[in-house]
Amino acid sequence: MNAKQRGFYIREADRVKREFFGTEDVTFHEPEMRKRRSGLYYFGGDRSKQREFTEAVDVVVKQTEFAVFGAAIRKDAFKREFVDTGIDPYLPTDCYSVAIHMLLERYVDYLEHHAENPIGRVTFEAQGPKEDAQHQDDYVETLLYGTRWVPATKFRNYLETGARFTPKDGSHGCEIADMFARDLFEWTRDGCETNPGRWEIFTKKIYARADRQEGKFGVKVFPDSDIRDRIEAHRAMVRT
Repeated sequence: MNAKQRGFYIREADRVKREFFGTEDVTFHEPEMRKRRSGLYYFGGDRSKQREFTEAVDVVVKQTEFAVFGAAIRKDAFKREFVDTGIDPYLPTDCYSVAIHMLLERYVDYLEHHAENPIGRVTFEAQGPKEDAQHQDDYVETLLYGTRWVPATKFRNYLETGARFTPKDGSHGCEIADMFARDLFEWTRDGCETNPGRWEIFTKKIYARADRQEGKFGVKVFPDSDIRDRIEAHRAMVRT
């Protein structure tokens, strides 16, 4: 998301928050927004208000221009196929680390082929000093050593030398990332056969290039040997 679109999203998200909550001091967060069982998004059980709120957020997400990237690591299959067997020395054994590597592979492909300003910024949601340090370590390791498929020089050429961290507080692009992460989780959990939440909106914004293989597609589900046909069918739906 570029600076102009960040500004657009913040203005529109703040407008929705004022309309429904009377304040901008609200942070959109999933899965609470879709479950609506209690609290802020319950609206006292008013189904009409709940629906209006969901539709208003959908409009903001749809109208904001951005490219989507995501990595879903299927923990049990990953442990069974790669961690326990140790068959791939290039892969980290931690799911977060693998996801960060796979996300960065796709992001630098986008930056190399499509970005007006080819230096990309990576922002993580702040989770705590230890967690943030671990994510920073994974990020820097990628810039220093690369991955199996992408050399370190490419990461260094297209990414800032350090990641940034921001708390989930108020209107910010991380809200969109949070919404997409929930949809990606549910889509993967359901065997890549459903359309959860805003999935149809996000699908139209997924980065896609050329044959959509080996980093040329913004979303990676791993491992995928048993569901590859469903993932390929989804990739075919996304416009280049």
